[in-house]
This record gives sequence, C-alpha cells and structure tokens, in this order.
Amino acid sequence: MVLSLAPRTVVDRFRRVLNAAARVVSGTEKFDRGLSQLLHSELHWLDIPQRVQYKRGVRVHRCLQNKAPQYLMEYCTSQAVNASDRPTVAT
Repeated sequence: MVLSLAPRTVVDRFRRVLNAAARVVSGTEKFDRGLSQLLHSELHWLDIPQRVQYKRGVRVHRCLQNKAPQYLMEYCTSQAVNASDRPTVAT
C-alpha cells in the first residue's frame, strides 16, 4: 500500500532491491539477460504495479470479510444490494 502513491524514484529503488534479491536467489550476475523472465516464470514475482494492485485487492477482501483491523474496515463497505433492500414498484 505504501507504494501505491510513492514517487517513481522510490518505486525504482524498490525494483532495484527486488532485482538484487532475485540475482542472489537465482545465482545470476548483474548483467545477465532474462532476469525479468526469471522473476515471472520461476520465482512467480509480480512487477511493482501489479504487486501494488494485488496487495490492495487482498486488503479490501480482508476488510469485507471482517479480517482486517477496524480502522481499515471503516473505509470499506460492500456495494452489493440484497433483493429485499430494493424498492418495490407498484404496477
């Protein structure tokens, strides 16, 4: 969630840290080709924008399931409308 509104410099710094971690895990060198393919196919890591979107979705899901802190659940409300809540139309 921190990265959703972060400036590009912060996101780039985080990307460099993730790339360095991937190189350590995979044993590749700094200028080896195919690091992004390795991140996706073998390590199953997401790019930064997709990671932020995934984390945000998980957080909202937990809020709607009442499994998040109260201060976060206050910001999430379900938009589902029950059939009994709909106004009836007289014909």
